[in-house]
Amino acid sequence: MRCVIIALLLSSLIIFSIPGCGSDKTKLRVINAGSLMVPFSEMEKAFEAEHPDVDVLIEGHGSIQVIRHVTELYAEADVIAVADYSLLPMMMYQTPMPDTEMPYADWLIKFATNRLGITYTPSSKYADEVNSENWYQVLSRPDVKVGISDARFDSCGYRALMTCKLAELYYDNDQIFEGVIGEFSPEITFEERDGHYSIIIPEIFRPEKVSVRGSSVALLSTIESGDIDYAFMYESVSRQYGLEFIELPVEIDLSSNECEDFYEQVECRLAFQRFASVVPVFNGEPIVYAMTVPENAPHPDLAAEFIQFVIGPRGNEALSNTYQPALVPPWTDALENTPAEIGNLLEVTD
Repeated sequence: MRCVIIALLLSSLIIFSIPGCGSDKTKLRVINAGSLMVPFSEMEKAFEAEHPDVDVLIEGHGSIQVIRHVTELYAEADVIAVADYSLLPMMMYQTPMPDTEMPYADWLIKFATNRLGITYTPSSKYADEVNSENWYQVLSRPDVKVGISDARFDSCGYRALMTCKLAELYYDNDQIFEGVIGEFSPEITFEERDGHYSIIIPEIFRPEKVSVRGSSVALLSTIESGDIDYAFMYESVSRQYGLEFIELPVEIDLSSNECEDFYEQVECRLAFQRFASVVPVFNGEPIVYAMTVPENAPHPDLAAEFIQFVIGPRGNEALSNTYQPALVPPWTDALENTPAEIGNLLEVTD
């Protein structure tokens, strides 16, 4: 049954409400990171139960692609939720809407966290011996197939690359990145300056070892089918689908504020102009999810209600039930711009 659910989910990474619920219902479109599909599916049902005149439509993609749907493909969305809060200022605050100088957004709410690790199944090669100490040795073996999401479209992808580079520093072993990730054509290159490492991602590349998918959740079917043995994955997603999960040392799993200085030694940078107004640099820092309502949202008041629901008790319950750690209390970077009805639930942060 789990395989069937995953296959249905991953065929498009889109879940819509059941047709026939009534054309007079208000459609609330939520575009979110693929790793939020399971908790947001629970929230969809609960929110609709409290708002019988609303049909919540949730749609999942890699986090970068989530924002591109609005800023480059001009899709109308009521709520945007991504797995890396820094993408919103980078890609929405600095991008004006067509025929206006107004940005797509000027506030965000940080509401959840996660940790990065490695998921696998009991059928994966060397499943009986892999652990949190020898993981990079096992994943470096020539007969082991490893999967990552595409760093050009998904935050889990560039975080996987950063984790492998952090592992080299943590274990004092400069062969880990090449052993686990392998080579690309053209190459993924590195720049080092004063102990700080930039991972440079080319516009077009062909991996010679790893399997690359558009989002982390898209790797699930390849794990289940045995096409790959291991994949870099958020813990919440691995737990949601009943997969095995290797917990990495906290110094490299991007989960701890106490290790922030260590994480900051690495960054990923796109070596091309992917977006209209910015050249993104993704910094090594603790994983934090965030939401906003685009300035051109069709139903901004209802969108604010949905966000209030997500960060409220019912939303936190759904997050907890699906292994997604909530950030309590949630934070905002711009209280003055945040809808007033949810401001009293927030803390202000830089």
